[in-house]
Amino acid sequence: MARRSSLLAPAVATKAKSESASPERVTSPPDARAPRSSGQRPGKYHLGAYFDPADPTAEAFRVLAARTRRSHQELLAEAIAELVAKYDADKQFGRA
Repeated sequence: MARRSSLLAPAVATKAKSESASPERVTSPPDARAPRSSGQRPGKYHLGAYFDPADPTAEAFRVLAARTRRSHQELLAEAIAELVAKYDADKQFGRA
């Protein structure tokens, strides 16, 4: 079977040729990187996991979210709060 090339390969090749033809190309010093964007939710922390779509737990989670009309974020926040309470994490990690 022949290896499939990227659909963007012609565009990348054209851009590379045009950049190499321009000797006056200005480059920024390696220390002057652009600041990283904070994304769509500044001040927020991403917490997630990947599950097999056929996993019964993942399926039950999706059904629960749909039936209760709550977002995945709301359900995860509740589940994490209950997990922390179950293991009494605040005391165990010296926060109480």
